[in-house]
This record gives sequence, C-alpha cells and structure tokens, in this order.
Amino acid sequence: MCITCRHSGTKESMVRLVRTQEGTVVIDETGKMPGRGAYLCKNKACIEKAAIQRRAERALSCRVGEELYRQLGEMYA
Repeated sequence: MCITCRHSGTKESMVRLVRTQEGTVVIDETGKMPGRGAYLCKNKACIEKAAIQRRAERALSCRVGEELYRQLGEMYA
C-alpha cells in the first residue's frame, strides 16, 4: 500500500524504500532487501506529496534525506 495515497497496487507498480540496519534509507530495486520497508506509487504526484509531508520518515521511523526524494523524482517522473 502506498504511504501517500493509500492505493493498494502490485509490487511492480510501486517502489520500495528500506531502512537498513545502519539506519539509512535506500531504494530497494529488487524488492527483497532485509529491513523495514515502505511502498510508494511510481508517479511524481505521490513522490512529491511524500516529500512535503515527510511520509517516509513517519513510516520508517528515521530521517530521510531530500536527495532520496530527488532521486525518486528523477527515476519516476
């Protein structure tokens, strides 16, 4: 389920963010990385709204840098 719009979609239609054991957040391109995960729709509107409302930080309980949101925006714009 998307952390922004709450849309339930397939794994292929979403991007997974993972909080690693070190406490950093990375984009999980395989969908199989260990760690706490959160899903976002692969569209610009959900990514921008997640950045503004700090949705990933709330879902993953850690700090998410602006660079990650920028990278997501470039990947799925």
